[in-house]
Amino acid sequence: MVENQTRASAILGGFVVVILLVALIYNLKPIEQQGQATGVNMAKAWMQDSVLRYRHAWLLNGEPKTLSMDGFELLMTDEGLVSPFVAGGALDCDYWLTVHFPQRSIMSSELLETRGVVKSNHFLCDYAYENGYKIVVNSSNNYLKLSVKRLAE
Repeated sequence: MVENQTRASAILGGFVVVILLVALIYNLKPIEQQGQATGVNMAKAWMQDSVLRYRHAWLLNGEPKTLSMDGFELLMTDEGLVSPFVAGGALDCDYWLTVHFPQRSIMSSELLETRGVVKSNHFLCDYAYENGYKIVVNSSNNYLKLSVKRLAE
């Protein structure tokens, strides 16, 4: 009888441990998602800070057409933004990201895809990450807007 009671207690204890582990894992998922969202927003803030830093340097140097900074020879727009266009006028979103967010990955999430679109006075760069987020850089008439979007799952 004691042997059966010990076995029953061990089985019951095992069930309790399994239930607690399942509950813990279930509750960690939202925390991990919140961490990913925070990481993406920090990357966006880093990019915005970089844009402002280059613009301030451009202003302090007398608004030159090119600016040498951080190992780059940057072509600047008339409003002090780093131009994402390379020789020949092609849009290079990888170059823009290299200048403004050199680490490229967000936490442990790697960059999956970069896309760029140009329309008259407007360019758009999309950076899609493994974690299901994308950062969108949208420039229209030299007004730059950065946004974070969650990709559909």
